[in-house]
Amino acid sequence: MRTIRTLTVAAAVIATLPTLAAAQRGRDFKDAWFWGIKTGGLSIANENGGGVQAPIVGGDWLITRTHGGVYMAASEAFFSQHALTIIDPNFPVDSGFRRISLKNLRRFDVLAMGYPGEYKKWHPYVGAGFTLAEIASVRAEGAFSNIDQVTFTRALIDDGKVAFSPVFMGGAQYRLTYFSIFGQLSLSPAQKHFLLSNGKAWNFGYEIGFRYNLSSSVDREN
Repeated sequence: MRTIRTLTVAAAVIATLPTLAAAQRGRDFKDAWFWGIKTGGLSIANENGGGVQAPIVGGDWLITRTHGGVYMAASEAFFSQHALTIIDPNFPVDSGFRRISLKNLRRFDVLAMGYPGEYKKWHPYVGAGFTLAEIASVRAEGAFSNIDQVTFTRALIDDGKVAFSPVFMGGAQYRLTYFSIFGQLSLSPAQKHFLLSNGKAWNFGYEIGFRYNLSSSVDREN
């Protein structure tokens, strides 16, 4: 029975492909809702101030109108590194440094988009908006000698594990038969209080993926 159900589902998917292809081919880039998945990398600073590349995966939602639209995305970058802070707030000069373990970064982006030019299959785009970034796991290392050290470190983590920052994007999308492929670059200033900044002024991202034109963003009956 399980085999029969599997074959039935596979047959249904195969039978649907021509319909999906026709729908994708018949819809324009403008006045559309695109759902997509993406992968790429995020350039961030390590604890020594140098750059490292963190792999990133996520999904996005692109709404297009004639000359502008809206872009929203959720993604996660995968890495493991450290930030440094003083051990004792009461003796900051000679207390030494405490390592704070940082693992993975979750982002949610919202941008206003513009679509310069109009081409048959190529569709360049630019955008500007905001990104909300949160470090998925933050853990202070080493021993604590008194309650002041615990309170100081906990407050530092609570204040520095989340950042809200402007973000700028540029990219292009190309329409194929079944779906559209895209590539894009993003740039956002690093917030000084953010634990992941480590002295780096900007974070740079690069992503590729594919999107499917789900439906029109305009009610055609009105």
